[in-house]
Amino acid sequence: MKVILTGKQIDITDAIKGFVDKKIQKLDKFFDSSTIAEVTFSAKKEKQKVDLKIEHKSKMYIANIDTHDIYGGFEEAIEIVIRQIRKEKAKLEKTRRENINIVVEEEPLEQE
Repeated sequence: MKVILTGKQIDITDAIKGFVDKKIQKLDKFFDSSTIAEVTFSAKKEKQKVDLKIEHKSKMYIANIDTHDIYGGFEEAIEIVIRQIRKEKAKLEKTRRENINIVVEEEPLEQE
């Protein structure tokens, strides 16, 4: 997974980079190496904002968190994305089950 880190009015330190790399590994089981994850940290007065956007094939997963702690906010963003993935997976499985359970009635054969 490719990770793009951006800081708006905040410096991205090596500690933040290491933390993001460590936590983003939770998502490696869901995505392949062609996936792009964009992480944006921004600061406004007392609050900080963490934006996580993941592009995988034709799907996009987005989490926006306003927080006082960048590290906690990023962990929360990861959990939100994992919830989105699981919810989508559950919908797909439900649709597949419904399609399997459809009983196709065959027309009786005419006997001559």
